[in-house]
Amino acid sequence: MNRLFEHPWARLVSAWLLAAVMLTAAVPKLIDPPGFAQSIFGYGLLPMALVAPLALVLPWVEGLSALGLLLAVTRRGAAAIILSLMLLFSGALAFNLARGNPVDCGCFGEGSTHRTRAQRLFDMQLALLRDAGLALLALHLLVRRKQAGR
Repeated sequence: MNRLFEHPWARLVSAWLLAAVMLTAAVPKLIDPPGFAQSIFGYGLLPMALVAPLALVLPWVEGLSALGLLLAVTRRGAAAIILSLMLLFSGALAFNLARGNPVDCGCFGEGSTHRTRAQRLFDMQLALLRDAGLALLALHLLVRRKQAGR
């Protein structure tokens, strides 16, 4: 089973899947920066002066990192950036979940505001699971087994 994860095709599938998810997440935010800024503001973690710049820059980082996964020469660097983003996003979600602040993650554009508090908290838990899976895909692209004799 371990050899399956080390196979070049398995790494390629991980890269493509992660790239597809990251591009899918980046596009709505690129189209609607104010909506994404509103999602960032909802987390209550950043000063207002940083919300708009982050809403403009972060989707580009996501999108360019996703594209970087498609090229072998940039794959590991892109995976490292995406892993860092997943850890950052998970930390922000977990912090708000722990303090009982239901936020729409903003992961794939603006969320629906017609959900109850309990539904939004549950959605945050699902987002944490999803982000953990994406982090594992990025980690799969980063970790290499040492070869015998090295």
